[in-house]
Amino acid sequence: MTSHAILASLFSALVWLVIIGGLRQRQKLRPVAAILLFVLPLLAGNVYYFGWVNPEQQKQAAIDASAARLATLPVWRTVKVQQPALYQQAYDELITHLRAGMPPQQAIDSLRPLVADLLNQRINAARDEDLVDYMQASLEQMKQIRQHSTGQCFRFLFPQVKGGVNVSELLPKAVTDRELQSMDVLLQHSRGAEQSVDLKQGRVQLQSVVRGLYDRWGSDLQTLNTPAEPGVDEGKLCDMTIDLYQSVLALPGKDSANVLRIIISGTGN
Repeated sequence: MTSHAILASLFSALVWLVIIGGLRQRQKLRPVAAILLFVLPLLAGNVYYFGWVNPEQQKQAAIDASAARLATLPVWRTVKVQQPALYQQAYDELITHLRAGMPPQQAIDSLRPLVADLLNQRINAARDEDLVDYMQASLEQMKQIRQHSTGQCFRFLFPQVKGGVNVSELLPKAVTDRELQSMDVLLQHSRGAEQSVDLKQGRVQLQSVVRGLYDRWGSDLQTLNTPAEPGVDEGKLCDMTIDLYQSVLALPGKDSANVLRIIISGTGN
């Protein structure tokens, strides 16, 4: 109970005690009735406060704290400045999830798809080193989630098929923090002109990567294009995806960024 609530309760009790005392002096109340008149309102008031008012205040305080924290987090603090409408959408979704009883960190993690869409829009304007760093952080997440389970890895990579995962429950904080920081840097430096992409050279390098993958995986590689197909081998899809990005990131920085843009934009033919 807050100090204001305690003072109000004590004041009410004192006033009520004076009234009851006056009635007793005039012999208009029996002792038992006087006690009940004093105790019952106080009991009802405390039940009301601790049963409804205080829990609601605590819930609202937790919601306010999480909403304030969102504005200080990497990525979201940048989105708030660069894309106010998107930030407001994220803020509204966060409040909705919190009011529904979702844990704060899970509610914040649930906003990731909103950032993913923005990132995809910024890929072509991102600096090469920022794009490569972000994908390296994402690759580390893929590997660690794959170690947890095949199903979790599949859901992480293909959320449109089976829904996503709560990465904060699966990964060390250092791993998730690194990805958020790399995303934040990418967004901060991707508001200018698009980077030049050598499509011809990039496609040659991508074809070389794919040939290497085909040597290792054979015709199963084609299932990367149809993850929603019934009966797909989820573990193999995860492993092939990891292999793909490992192979691309093994290229020199400029070449790696070039191929990544082609893959993400779907211009690899």
